[in-house]
Parts: sequence; C-alpha cells; structure tokens
Amino acid sequence: MNTSTISPVALATCVEHSLNLSLSGFDLKRARLYGINIVDPSGVEQNLDGALRISFLAEHGDVYELLEARSSSVARMFDAAAVLTCGWAAPVDDGGDDDDLPPSVHPRRRRVRLVVVVGNPGVGSVLRFADTPDEIVTDPGNAKGSLADAVERLWQEAAPVIDRTAPTTPAMPTAPATPAAPATRKRRTKKSPPK
Repeated sequence: MNTSTISPVALATCVEHSLNLSLSGFDLKRARLYGINIVDPSGVEQNLDGALRISFLAEHGDVYELLEARSSSVARMFDAAAVLTCGWAAPVDDGGDDDDLPPSVHPRRRRVRLVVVVGNPGVGSVLRFADTPDEIVTDPGNAKGSLADAVERLWQEAAPVIDRTAPTTPAMPTAPATPAAPATRKRRTKKSPPK
C-alpha cells in the first residue's frame, strides 16, 4: 500500500483512536507492538472504523527490549508499526526544584498512554492523559530521545537478507544411484502327497 500521502500524525491519530476504543485505563503493565495495514487511506484522515487492520505482534515489560527484539522486525512486513505504552509524564524544565525528579514521583505527574507509529513517511505520536481522556496531544515526529531513536531503528534498520537460492547445508557427495534389483518371488512348489 502506498502510504506516502498519509501524514505520520494522521496515521498515529487513527491508530490511537482505534486502540483507545478497545483499551480501558492507563495502566498497561507491558508495552505492545502492533503491525498496521492501511485498508482505506481516505478513511485514515477521518478516523473511520475499518480504515486500518491492526495486528497485535508482541508485548514486553520493557519497551526498549520489545523494540530491539529480533522477532519485532516482523513489523516491517506491514505498512507501519505502532508501539503502545503507558507510564507517567511530568513537566520538563519549568524552573522548579523538582525538575530532576523522575516523572513517577513528580508532584505534578500525570498518567499517560502513548502511541508511536512509524512507517516509510516518518514517525507520529499521540498522547492521551488519564485526567483528560477525551483530549489527545499529537506530535508529528519532532520527539527526541531514546524511545524515538528505538522506534526509528525498528523501522529503518535493514532486515536480514535471506538467500533462499543458496543451499542450507553443505552439499554432500552422493553415490550414483544404482537400479534396484527386481524383486524375486519365491516359487512355491507343490509337494506330492506321501506314499
């Protein structure tokens, strides 16, 4: 499918919309990886049901291990890949004494669900906060950091090339085939009755 006409943020918004309909809460314990196929490109822009086919591929307790797992490369067989994870978010660089605190202990922390979608057109992401579940925040691929890098690597790194024409095991010399000897039947002989 040609996905170049769909913006990464439009695709991420449609994926997040579809996943949001099936998810409850913001406390997923494991990050999830999905393969995305676009069924109706015009429906993506309008968040129409049925515009996408979303396939669950894998999950892991650590989003980075999920993205770096060799088996996750199967996501590249789809039009795009999506990563879904939940966690804590907190304000960054607001000048307070709590700027160095991890988000999970920050006094102004918020529970968040993040969907990041990556495909040939680029990366887009959508945030949804537990305290404002009817609103989303989108990012058209400007995010920086280790998660953004890991998602980009998942999509961009070349998949291993498998040469299916090469023999899988070294060829072993074989003896020339010899024709099988014709099967012989034992001939029954008729015994004469005793005299």
